[in-house]
Amino acid sequence: MSRPTFRLALAALALSIAAPGLAAQNCAVVSENFWKNDTLPQVPAGPLATAIIQGLCEGEAAAQVFTLGVGQPLQKINKVAIGFGHPLGASGFNANTDVEIYDGVTFNGTQAILGPKVFDLNDDLQSDMQVVTHGINELDLSGQNIVVGNDPSRKFVIAFRMSINPNGDCPSGFPINFFTDYDGLSTGCTTTPQTSLIDSPDFGGWVDASTAQLLGFNICGGFINAFNGNWVIRACSEDVGGSPTGQFVDLGFGLAGTFAPTLAGNGSLVGGASFNLEWAGLPPFGTTFLVVGVSTLFAPFKGGTLVPKDDLIISLPTGLGALVLPASMPVGLPSNVSIWLQSWTPDAGGPVGFDATNALELITP
Repeated sequence: MSRPTFRLALAALALSIAAPGLAAQNCAVVSENFWKNDTLPQVPAGPLATAIIQGLCEGEAAAQVFTLGVGQPLQKINKVAIGFGHPLGASGFNANTDVEIYDGVTFNGTQAILGPKVFDLNDDLQSDMQVVTHGINELDLSGQNIVVGNDPSRKFVIAFRMSINPNGDCPSGFPINFFTDYDGLSTGCTTTPQTSLIDSPDFGGWVDASTAQLLGFNICGGFINAFNGNWVIRACSEDVGGSPTGQFVDLGFGLAGTFAPTLAGNGSLVGGASFNLEWAGLPPFGTTFLVVGVSTLFAPFKGGTLVPKDDLIISLPTGLGALVLPASMPVGLPSNVSIWLQSWTPDAGGPVGFDATNALELITP
């Protein structure tokens, strides 16, 4: 079957008022993490304005990007949900959709480059999810062991690809379709940048809906207003412990004095293998101290005890502005430990007396 296109002429917004019985989306247990970028209540009640995106055709997909917090462990996805609506809030209209989950995303302008696909409902379970108007439809995935958070971007993507929508056609539009939280009151673009994605041949693949263009005009707000708001796509997840293995994760926490140096790492700590550390923006004077610690509970700020490795506190002259240091760790590190690195440079002229880089973390397998 040939793929339809996201047609400009069909992209007008259709506002719908959700009936009081709008299906709710909630997590199974309090300890689960609830993910959403839309502004609708977690458990909707009473009439709520939403915007149905009529231009999304069969074979095309809507997605939301979610970002793990600093130090947040890997996540197991237990449930996903999406809003599917009727312009009048009527119930009982159905469609079938695939569910795709990706670990990670980066952006090249408006184009979204998705990370590894870790789940596909069609491919993995040979099934579709049936969605019904007018509400937020849920799918339980707790038995699938879908883990995200390993990608260096620390983001994951929940996508719904429309398989069969009998409520319209691509040439004239699908008035019954996925919806966003747009209330119709703003003429500008209310979509949060780099969160709501669309996959359509007209855009050459996955794009950021807040900046995507057709015929030289942004589809979000303005003259076209083909898309507005944030997809009502949600998820529930549980912590599965630990951080990504085999790669450095940037934890943030830098303290800028006069300067704002940064620290980056690549390589492996397994079995004493070598890795590289790279600084940028160092002060043109003084000495930088690289502090290395080991925590058995995946970094000190998560409640573990940081054990400084005195033999790994490295001092090096600054003044180059940027440098690369080959380093190595002792052979025989235990598995499932967190290696934590941060660099500090005294700065008597700065407001806090020193400049600190961001911290890095790497988990041994």
